[in-house]
Amino acid sequence: MRTVTHALILGSVLISFVLAGCGGPPQNNPLLTQAEQEYQQAENDSLIVLKAPVALKEAEEALGQSRQIWQDKGDKKLIEHHAYIAQQKTKIATETARLNAAQDEVERAEAERQRVLIEARKAEAIAAERRAEKALEQVQEEREEALRARREAEELAGRLSEMEARQSERGMVLTLSDVLFDFDSATLKPGASRVVNELSNFLKEYPERKVQIEGFTDSVGSAEYNKNLSQRRADALRSALIRAGISSQRIQTVGYGEEYPVATNENEAGRQQNRRVEVIISNENGVVTQRTQ
Repeated sequence: MRTVTHALILGSVLISFVLAGCGGPPQNNPLLTQAEQEYQQAENDSLIVLKAPVALKEAEEALGQSRQIWQDKGDKKLIEHHAYIAQQKTKIATETARLNAAQDEVERAEAERQRVLIEARKAEAIAAERRAEKALEQVQEEREEALRARREAEELAGRLSEMEARQSERGMVLTLSDVLFDFDSATLKPGASRVVNELSNFLKEYPERKVQIEGFTDSVGSAEYNKNLSQRRADALRSALIRAGISSQRIQTVGYGEEYPVATNENEAGRQQNRRVEVIISNENGVVTQRTQ
């Protein structure tokens, strides 16, 4: 009986050894293990999962094939073949993810560049619009200034016309005959007050204007005497204007005596024309063009 029991035990042990040789987990494959590790690392990378899902799926399928063959205790070469494919697919997934990420960055940068260009164009358009508005305002201001200057010129022309001034190369010239003075005198007649008032009122209306008073005589008497007489007559009118409220800084005087006659001195009519005082009115800048002839 004891012999039979020992035989049964020995048999069971032998059966167990046989069963152990035919079943149980297969021996680990280093290449498959490495492929699994690489795939796991890729699967844990959110960038690869997001940017290369198809390539990662293909790696998973190749890895699954290798693992299935391994579990089925299939051909080692076939296991390693699919493990190798899984490795390559994993690498492809990794590179694809990087490439797609770089491409996305390029597209983002291009979008940003386009946005900046659009903003720059908008800014330039706004600046151009403002420049145009400013130019229009300037044109309008210039037009208004031109109209104002034209009105002033017309008013000035009217006032000078009232004073019987005439236009010359030196500007507007007001010629006052010898009615302002008695013969051989530098004292203004009482009737000269009208002329003084008109001229002083004009200078008050146009404070930017200045005048030059030039005295002239006929040829009766010495040239030196006549020059002095013409100067005193010009100065007499200047003094009258100053008393009327015009600044002395705005009035210059010159006595030319017999120079620059406008008529013959051979008869009384001509000599009367030569006895005169001329008032030259400056331009708007206060400049009086000096006599050259």
